[in-house]
Amino acid sequence: MLNSSPLEYIYIVIIGMAAVTYFSRELPFVILKGKKLKPAIVEWMGYIPIAVLAALLIPALLVDNDSKKLFISLDNLFLVSGVFTFLFGVFVKNLFVVIIFGVTLLALLRYFT
Repeated sequence: MLNSSPLEYIYIVIIGMAAVTYFSRELPFVILKGKKLKPAIVEWMGYIPIAVLAALLIPALLVDNDSKKLFISLDNLFLVSGVFTFLFGVFVKNLFVVIIFGVTLLALLRYFT
């Protein structure tokens, strides 16, 4: 492995990542095929997408890209637009409209500040 060319190493890494991605998604389907899950487990699994979304969004809203430090301020346009977009989404309940609102608000804040 150490004597292989960089291109071979890249191919091995790509194939390995593809295998890990495929099997980590396919394995639960194979194991759980034909089995009935308890309602509590199904309910718990319903929280996974929102937890992943929060894990992706919170650092993007609260951390400064340059300094990698916590940035809670009215100067943080991502945080300001995120808060207003969240509040808008509480009332509107339409994901597409909320996304358009958030992107537009961030664009306006960047343009006028």
